Amino acid sequence: MLNREQFGFNAFWWETLHDAEQIESCVRCLSGLGYRQVEFKRDSFLQEQLPKQFAMAARVAGEQGLKVSNFVVLRDLVGGDEQAIADVVETIEACSEAQVGLLNCCFGLIPPPIAPPAEQWWAQAQPCHGPAWDNLVSALEEICAAAQRHGVVMVMEATIGAIVHDFYSIQELLARCDHPCLGLTLDPSHLFLYRNDIPYAIRRLGDRIRHVHVKDAIGVPGTNLEFAFPVLGAGGIDWTAFFTALDEIDYAGALSAEYEQFKYMAVVLRNDPVPAAAETFRAMSVLFDHYQEHYKESER
Repeated sequence: MLNREQFGFNAFWWETLHDAEQIESCVRCLSGLGYRQVEFKRDSFLQEQLPKQFAMAARVAGEQGLKVSNFVVLRDLVGGDEQAIADVVETIEACSEAQVGLLNCCFGLIPPPIAPPAEQWWAQAQPCHGPAWDNLVSALEEICAAAQRHGVVMVMEATIGAIVHDFYSIQELLARCDHPCLGLTLDPSHLFLYRNDIPYAIRRLGDRIRHVHVKDAIGVPGTNLEFAFPVLGAGGIDWTAFFTALDEIDYAGALSAEYEQFKYMAVVLRNDPVPAAAETFRAMSVLFDHYQEHYKESER
């Protein structure tokens, strides 16, 4: 059964974690709220001292009773950018130095359709995804080889608007790149926006799921005016079914909450991550209580 020791928070709102004092302030806050795990993004740290910075983050978090579930690096892997691949490999090496075994990464956006020549005014723009998929698979082959050398697993995350964005594009990814160091971050908010059956997806993907984000959603794919990531419980996700499906596949990793109410954060919270983390923990605790009550009922 899932438990509260898995509760984590994505600390990307702490944008400057350059020394032990700044890291301690972040993790002391999260630990005090009740979180037991934390994930950090690469860009919060000094880039020229990445291995040292990651190792310091893991040490300071441990001193406050938190486990670093994973680090995050956001790079576009569909455009054939060698620097993007090099950045991910460098981050893998820093994860290994910090003895953190998971690195979360996204894929890159779906390329825009190719417009027809002006004289063919009757023709529609045509999608051309083949080169993007080829670039992605080529990049992942290099990245996963580096991950295997350093004892790290890449946990790739399907996100809205990306070349890998829902359950079915995840299936395409796994069909084209079946590497032992390629796992998945399951974020239900993105699958919900594409109207996937989330519990079914969890059961089908099984142990490929190595990391989980806890984030709600409402709306449909499109512009930011058509969807949002509201406070947990205010969106469309059935959280009891979600946790139950994770329990059925014996998921034992982090349940890492993400707070992505960007306007509310800027206008109301004034970019203070502390109340955001506190609000999220309260909501996740209530939703988790509902799941546990359902679990106990089903055991009778």
